[in-house]
Amino acid sequence: MANTFANDAAEFDSTAGVAQRPARKTGVAGFFAGISARFARASQRRVDNEVGQFLADHGGQLTDDLERQISRKFGNQPGNW
Repeated sequence: MANTFANDAAEFDSTAGVAQRPARKTGVAGFFAGISARFARASQRRVDNEVGQFLADHGGQLTDDLERQISRKFGNQPGNW
């Protein structure tokens, strides 16, 4: 059986701090922040799926050339949100 224990973060380093979750927005701001986050996650899933399909269509092995093609095709370009 493994021994586990937790120490106070301050014991390890004087600059250590305990990570805290950011305060959650409420009201209208929270509503729109939630919608915005959902759109961002959906967009990222779409791009991830397209890159995965592109990779599968081109042999499934990530090479330098294929990585370059993916960067050109799916990279952040001005005006391409």
